Amino acid sequence: MDISVVIPTYNRANLLPKAVKSVLEQNHQSIEIIIVDDLSTDNTKEVIASFQNEKIKYVVNSRAKGANGARNTGVLMAKGKYIAFQDSDDIWLPTKIEKQLKYMEENTEVDMCFCSLNIDDFSRVVPNRKVESEEIHAQLKRGNFISTQTIFVKAEIAKEILFDEKLMRFQDWDFCLRLSEKYKVHHIDEVLAVAEVQNDSIGKQVNQAEALKQFFDKFPDLKDENLITKSFQHFVVSHRDKKNGNMFLSNIHYAKYFSYQFIDKVFNRRNRL
Repeated sequence: MDISVVIPTYNRANLLPKAVKSVLEQNHQSIEIIIVDDLSTDNTKEVIASFQNEKIKYVVNSRAKGANGARNTGVLMAKGKYIAFQDSDDIWLPTKIEKQLKYMEENTEVDMCFCSLNIDDFSRVVPNRKVESEEIHAQLKRGNFISTQTIFVKAEIAKEILFDEKLMRFQDWDFCLRLSEKYKVHHIDEVLAVAEVQNDSIGKQVNQAEALKQFFDKFPDLKDENLITKSFQHFVVSHRDKKNGNMFLSNIHYAKYFSYQFIDKVFNRRNRL
């Protein structure tokens, strides 16, 4: 078995079949699929059973751990040489695993590779250009451009890094930032995955300012790292002041947030992903 595919899910019985089918239809078939159910209350179990496929391993968390905890359950169960992550509402193109495996086997010094992602709702590709290996960590200090479902990583490294189960959001940013600090990451400049943003996705449910504050509490040096993260910090402070009823200060920080974003867009156009 070459690859373990980890799919966390929670009440996505209506969407899960499409995601699982896109994994089962991969050109490369030496895989196991670990679906980790975070205590769903819908008919997820029946939907998975309907596949009747020996490649699929279905496990239910003993307690609700969130998407990060569900991914970690899958990572620790994985028996493959490499681990790839799929989300229960996204799809992979048929050549994704084949091309990422080939790249890793031909470039053995690389510890993780990722592909480009087509975000369907926004009709855009992330990242929007080739990201050279020597710039990846620095670019991650500006913001995230590596989505979980594009990651293909050596299993022993995934089991070392793991996902931070305390984070309410930005788990992929945190995972890649920590990993790229110690290990070699490469970008395959080709769209091999498609994301379909749902109304109940974490990004739409969790307050962005609160999630950014939590992220910066973990990485305090990032607050002043560059124009982008400075803008994020002003966004956080603006939200805090608004919550405290100080609309004057809130508006000032919100204006600074837009100003830093605009300046970066003008002067760092080539760096934007």
